[in-house]
Amino acid sequence: MLSGHWKQKLIRYAHTGTDYKLPMRNSLDLPRTILGRKITQRKNMNLSFSFQNKIKGEVLYDEMMSKYTSMRIGGPADIFILPANLRDLQIVLKNRGSSPVWIIGEGTNTLVRDQGIRGIVISLKNCFKLIKRPVFYKSLDGKDKAVIQVDGGVKLSYLAKFTARYGLKGIENFVGIPGSVGGSIVMNAGAEGAEISHVLRSIKFMTLDGEIKTYSKNEMAFAYRKTTFPVNDGIVIEAELELEKGRIVDIHREIDKYLTRRGSTQPLNMPNSGSIFKNPPGKKAGSLIESAGLKGFRIGGASVSIKHANFIVNKGGASADDVVRLIKHIKDVVEEKSGVKLEQEIVVI
Repeated sequence: MLSGHWKQKLIRYAHTGTDYKLPMRNSLDLPRTILGRKITQRKNMNLSFSFQNKIKGEVLYDEMMSKYTSMRIGGPADIFILPANLRDLQIVLKNRGSSPVWIIGEGTNTLVRDQGIRGIVISLKNCFKLIKRPVFYKSLDGKDKAVIQVDGGVKLSYLAKFTARYGLKGIENFVGIPGSVGGSIVMNAGAEGAEISHVLRSIKFMTLDGEIKTYSKNEMAFAYRKTTFPVNDGIVIEAELELEKGRIVDIHREIDKYLTRRGSTQPLNMPNSGSIFKNPPGKKAGSLIESAGLKGFRIGGASVSIKHANFIVNKGGASADDVVRLIKHIKDVVEEKSGVKLEQEIVVI
């Protein structure tokens, strides 16, 4: 009987050496069981990754995505990379061949399927965390304002608290949003009627070829929970925000009020991914779901939160399939009872 250590070494044998052949799952082949682990037949793609010896960050194989998503759900990623800096990120992107790439920040608003992710997943958890001191100026209309530069990997909640120290208002309502700055810009995140686009001035954007572009706010298009960039795919590595001066005591009071309200109305003590559905025009998705009698409704380990019906929580051992089935059930029941078609906000990979 092999120990767990040697089982893992045998399973990962193909990952040794400087070159890594990226496996691609063939869904038509039947799975087999090897050393007690269910394996699906794979075909190798002719890709060679030598970047793992050139970067300072970590390169992991078959890494479970459940460790990196706020819902604590998700199968293995073929290659999981934690770059240490901008150079690492460029090396990976310029040497990835034709492999697909997925970018995650804090792992919120994301559901990874149980089968995992084919290709490369890049996590910004260990880099792009700098916030520069604000630069104050007086606008043409006489208002005191400031410009602040922040890296895409910074937590939006931390940024809201950071700017409050300088008496800057405009994002205090974002203190309860659990995602990163980069992710919030991609989704045009918001709360209490405010959106990140309202205070955005420009961004630095890295294409999936490793090229850095700078885009002003006018070069992007913003919609409800969606931002369109001049280039389809890439990574927001830095943002420049423009905020207005306010009274520190008022800003902190607003932050405290919002955090208290969030704690009493959202299931913060259970794994979740935030809002599952977008709010339909003039309506609240949570109210529609609650009115349909679905609070507490459960499929497997996934349940509609009894605190806030637009949240799905992992009550223990939930699979991505449980969540997907529950999302479909919610959509069907709400449409049947109210005639409203809910639009999904969570991204399923």
